[in-house]
Amino acid sequence: MSDKDFYKIGIDVRNQERWFLDQPVDDSGQGVVAGRFGMGHPWDVNNRLRSRVREPGQAVSFSLGGLGDYFVKKTLMDALLAALPDGTVQAVPVDIEGAAEPYEILNVLDIVDCVDEDRTDFSLFPRWTVEDGRPEKIGDYRINTLRINPAAAAGHELFRVKGWLVGLVCSERIRDLLISREVTGVRFSLVS
Repeated sequence: MSDKDFYKIGIDVRNQERWFLDQPVDDSGQGVVAGRFGMGHPWDVNNRLRSRVREPGQAVSFSLGGLGDYFVKKTLMDALLAALPDGTVQAVPVDIEGAAEPYEILNVLDIVDCVDEDRTDFSLFPRWTVEDGRPEKIGDYRINTLRINPAAAAGHELFRVKGWLVGLVCSERIRDLLISREVTGVRFSLVS
């Protein structure tokens, strides 16, 4: 096993039979801000969340739902928490209407500045600008194919990529743990 191999975790689009989950809401019915669990900020777990199945299908253990949130089967989340250093991620309880097993939302707290700008394939315009009309994204990357600098990511196990917070990346050790737990719903792409 190499300590320099890292993998982007992405949705397994080959599974056309999988379910799709809705955006989580809190007890008041207020929707959680899109991308909230990829910004590196802890969530108040006393603020209970719930969701529902938006499109019925096969339940998977690691599911992208809502507007970019990862819903993880609790047994798999427990294995991740046991394997990761404290402060890397937070398990946010969520009640999913109609789910046979408990799930938690993966709140990634570790944000790593590691984009390899020389090897990453960017869109025509590599960063968001004022002219794009998305002020919340100004300065962020517009990436087609991510490549990271493994030296900058060394010592990190599961993280979001600074400047491209939609990117969820794991070490080879965490990828192997997920595979050994027979994770469903995701695929891994080498990014180092």
